[in-house]
Amino acid sequence: MAAADKPGKRRYDAARRRAAAAERRLAVIEAARDAFEARGWAGTRIQEIGDAAGVSQKTVEALFGTKAALLRAAVDYAIQGDIEGVPMPQRDAIAEMERAADAATMLRLHARHLRTVNARSAGMAAVVEQAAAADPAVSTLWRRMNRNREYAVGWATDTLLAKRGRRRGLTRERARTTFWVALDWGTFRTLTTLAGLDAEGYERWLNEYYERILLP
Repeated sequence: MAAADKPGKRRYDAARRRAAAAERRLAVIEAARDAFEARGWAGTRIQEIGDAAGVSQKTVEALFGTKAALLRAAVDYAIQGDIEGVPMPQRDAIAEMERAADAATMLRLHARHLRTVNARSAGMAAVVEQAAAADPAVSTLWRRMNRNREYAVGWATDTLLAKRGRRRGLTRERARTTFWVALDWGTFRTLTTLAGLDAEGYERWLNEYYERILLP
């Protein structure tokens, strides 16, 4: 058996090809995210994304098919922080909040989580929201994002209400309203662009907001 035909060599070559493909896909997604945030949906061209990622337009189209599919991948990357494909409810940050011993700990973790997610994704959310009215495919993406956000609000409400140390008499409606404001990408953008807060200041604001409404 020739050296190149050895099973170990084939496995190594296959792993190397998979790693190269993942790197190429990530480069395209990062270039797309930057382009969409800088130029919006209408102003972004597939060719420009390929140029920025160091690949051809045909490669981008082979990887994602359509501009809308690429936008969706860029949104998922912005929200999740990677391209591993692990749904947010299955991630460690969520499990840590579920394990929190009391409401105060859970809310501090939630504020930190939202700081991380919104700092990455608030700009992309604005792009999708603005383009949803003009393009049916983007409208579908925006509806999906809002369904996911509704799920996150419900999850945060249920998780908080199951914790000891929350405000006495706190209603489900009150908790849900509070989390809708917290999870809104517009809240992050307003506080970090108009109110002058940085990401750390946004997290402090969230903690104070939670304490006033959700804790004793």
